[in-house]
Amino acid sequence: MKRFYFLILCCSSLSLKANDSLVCSGKFDPMGKKHGVWICATPAGKLVRKERYKHGELSTWLVFNAKGQVVETRNRKGKIKKYTPCGC
Repeated sequence: MKRFYFLILCCSSLSLKANDSLVCSGKFDPMGKKHGVWICATPAGKLVRKERYKHGELSTWLVFNAKGQVVETRNRKGKIKKYTPCGC
């Protein structure tokens, strides 16, 4: 029976709403911490942020503007880079 519960926790995902402005979804590890790719979007479906977690610790992210262009990134080493889309 414990193995069955372990599989449910390992493969479970969740959608979270924060102030009715973003919907975030992703998976949890067996300890209940965020793990893998988490995607945050508006209720209309526009992608806002894409994050990667390793056992609860945020490792990388991408932030998108209203047009879907990348405006900020963070790599695994912690370096944050900001972009200015030209609108070409």
